[in-house]
Amino acid sequence: MDFKALGSRLGIDEEDFMELVELFITTTLDDIEKIRQGLTDNNPVDAAAAAHSIKGAAGNLGLDDIYSLSKKMEEQAKSGSLDQFDVHIKNLEIKVNALASIADDH
Repeated sequence: MDFKALGSRLGIDEEDFMELVELFITTTLDDIEKIRQGLTDNNPVDAAAAAHSIKGAAGNLGLDDIYSLSKKMEEQAKSGSLDQFDVHIKNLEIKVNALASIADDH
């Protein structure tokens, strides 16, 4: 992942972009817990709100895979369905953990 290029899209240097990525990871892990709670409570509104938060931040940072998955989750939850959300949550966690690993190695 080219963090320097992603940062330059935002008009910031790589170091500042990495700080945003670290904040994104922390916030996203919290939002994943909110999605998980929405699933437990059978509350698609809360799950959609948390997915929306992830989608917006991922889109702003150019993290396209996370953006696409969280967008799909938001749209599905807004339609009232939480079917397969356990799988979506797991996939989202895999993507965020992979990002964290890349960021740590950077």
